[in-house]
Amino acid sequence: MRSEGFPAVTGPWLALVLRHPLYTAEAVGALLFEAGAAGLWEDRPDERGRVVTRAGFTPQDRERLATLAPELVDRLAEAFGLDRDEFDFDLELEEGRDWAEKWKEGLEPVLVSPALAVAPTWWPENDLPDAAVVLRLDPGLAFGSGHHATTWLCLKLLADLAPRAARILDVGFGSGILALAAAALNPAAEVSGVDNDPETLPVAEANAALNSLAGHVKFSTTALDQLAPPFDLVAANLTLAPLLELAPQLTGLAGPAGRLVLSGLLGSQASEAASAYEALGWTLEARLPREEWVALLLGRGGREREQL
Repeated sequence: MRSEGFPAVTGPWLALVLRHPLYTAEAVGALLFEAGAAGLWEDRPDERGRVVTRAGFTPQDRERLATLAPELVDRLAEAFGLDRDEFDFDLELEEGRDWAEKWKEGLEPVLVSPALAVAPTWWPENDLPDAAVVLRLDPGLAFGSGHHATTWLCLKLLADLAPRAARILDVGFGSGILALAAAALNPAAEVSGVDNDPETLPVAEANAALNSLAGHVKFSTTALDQLAPPFDLVAANLTLAPLLELAPQLTGLAGPAGRLVLSGLLGSQASEAASAYEALGWTLEARLPREEWVALLLGRGGREREQL
């Protein structure tokens, strides 16, 4: 659980209040938990339509956060190619807030398809979704529990594609959710996950153990050019810039009949991503939207485009 190991606080909490564009929410969550937040939730949008995310810390963190918060804003602005004034923050003292419990509000199970669902670890066993596979997962340091549209889109495609793939690769695994879903959906498959952040490894491995999948997925920080192709299915839930940068490498990792699942794209970015991969010989088979996000399914061999 994200609040595990966080010190007990009987007095006021220190809230880091960060206002940011909606489509940066997943990255904001990851960075705040990485910074040591006990929990977080979203308030109503501000007057500019930005999401207001509140994260709980101990009052002793004030000096550290006063330095760290501007650094977080800089990282977010750079990652999304935005002006810094798209983000701003405040530090506020709050009384009587149970952040660990508040964080759980709204984190209900996510039904992806009849084949797959994701549920928090604290959700009662007798109230789980009716799905063939139910993963138990809390985001922890790496933000990814199936609630964000980009993750849900990948899971939706994996529920259909993973059972027919012998070798599966998750690029940028984070919490491990995509690789673990693939392994649960197809126990016979060889599933690997790679991420350039070593702090994601213990989170993903803990989630694997939680779902009795320890040893079924090979998580590592191995560079893409050190992997042994071909893979039948490659999933990458990133953002536009790395998806464009990695296009030649992902292409080289996929087999002659391989398929790519690309997510983390805003609807306005999907055509640019599709064009970049089509220039490398891929065919757009499906464009799957959810909220303002889009996932792309690309393949080889001239399959007809699917409407999902």
